[in-house]
Amino acid sequence: MPPELIGRDFVIESFVDGIENGPGAPERLMRITGARGMGKTVMLNELGRIARGHGWVVIDEVASPGFCSRIWERLMPRNQVESLRFQPSILGISFGEVETERASLTLREAMAAQLKGGKGNVLITLDEVQDSSLEEVRALAVAIQQVIGDDLSVAFVFAGLPSMIDRVVNAKALTFLRRAVPEDLAPLFPEDVERSFAETIGASGLAVTSDAIDIMVEAAAGYPFMVQLVGYYGWQAAHKRGSTVLELRDAEQGVVAARRQFDRMVVEPALQNLPPTLLSYLLAMAQDEGRPSKTGAVAVRLDRDLTELSSYRSRLIKENVIQSRTRGEVEFVVPYMADYLNQHRTDLLDEMGN
Repeated sequence: MPPELIGRDFVIESFVDGIENGPGAPERLMRITGARGMGKTVMLNELGRIARGHGWVVIDEVASPGFCSRIWERLMPRNQVESLRFQPSILGISFGEVETERASLTLREAMAAQLKGGKGNVLITLDEVQDSSLEEVRALAVAIQQVIGDDLSVAFVFAGLPSMIDRVVNAKALTFLRRAVPEDLAPLFPEDVERSFAETIGASGLAVTSDAIDIMVEAAAGYPFMVQLVGYYGWQAAHKRGSTVLELRDAEQGVVAARRQFDRMVVEPALQNLPPTLLSYLLAMAQDEGRPSKTGAVAVRLDRDLTELSSYRSRLIKENVIQSRTRGEVEFVVPYMADYLNQHRTDLLDEMGN
């Protein structure tokens, strides 16, 4: 967790309103979207921390297979879990695969038992919803909808990539999730990042020069995860020197280390499962060195028809790798992706057999 959340007060205030306004408050059902590295997981953790501070039971889950079963286990008393775990029929055989309606009922009963006749409070957070089984999401959503209808104190916050969360929210029998208050995590304002660096580094016992802050703000590019990386590695460089001041040389060293980690933890995972056709499109875009690319120019570079490439463009937008702000142009969503593609162009082309 970062020492502070920058520029996200509106999300936190909305959630707190939901907690304080009681069952039925719209903010108790929330969806958080944002690009990779934009702080979705950190936000879920923070909302969970706030709920715990209000005495709530908090169940944090990732939408990998079996998450409904794991939520059920967290809700049920341990002695009952142990006695029922090896009786598949109790759980509807397998949450998300068979008897979704029965699975929803089982979850609903477990939630109601945890809520103790309306006296308890439960928050369920679900991360990486784009990776989920629609059947499992449906089982959980139906159960939560029914519990809310019973006027019990439950909240549900889920997070994921924007276009893929839309797929879940708009799926058949999941219209209930469209009621979720949408919170999109946009890039941070430079002035907020600058203030955060000054205050956080100062609180650690170091002074920091203005030129060091300037280069750190520029390198962070408004991405919360890069803010964390740049700040940490800059601080580490000064600390290793035994200095009480984070200087320009520390910031420059920190930016290099942060860029390396960002590539490994954000850029590479975003690229690793893309087929060669889509990687070729991205490599053509990367020739513009991070500036918006004309779709016509990309087609010329690939020697392909513009209409033929429209499906590639749509798929990359859906995967939240690129975006289109103006007609006829596309740009990378994640910072430094163009730099990475250009730096590794030869290796990528070899892997693609070109």
